Amino acid sequence: MGRLYAGTSGFSYATWKGIFYPANLPGARMLAYYAERLHGVELNGSFYRTPPETTLVKWAEGTPADF
Repeated sequence: MGRLYAGTSGFSYATWKGIFYPANLPGARMLAYYAERLHGVELNGSFYRTPPETTLVKWAEGTPADF
């Protein structure tokens, strides 16, 4: 049977604090927290420009290998 990956469009939303994220979670921890619960995310900002390599490396290092 195939695998289903679920995610949302983006992960860094202050309005999600207290709903999805703990209210006191620092913004820098949002992606790691998200990646512990969901298995994919749409990064729609890349439609407008390619993120800097340093950002991509930071995201990759802050998420599980199977994310």
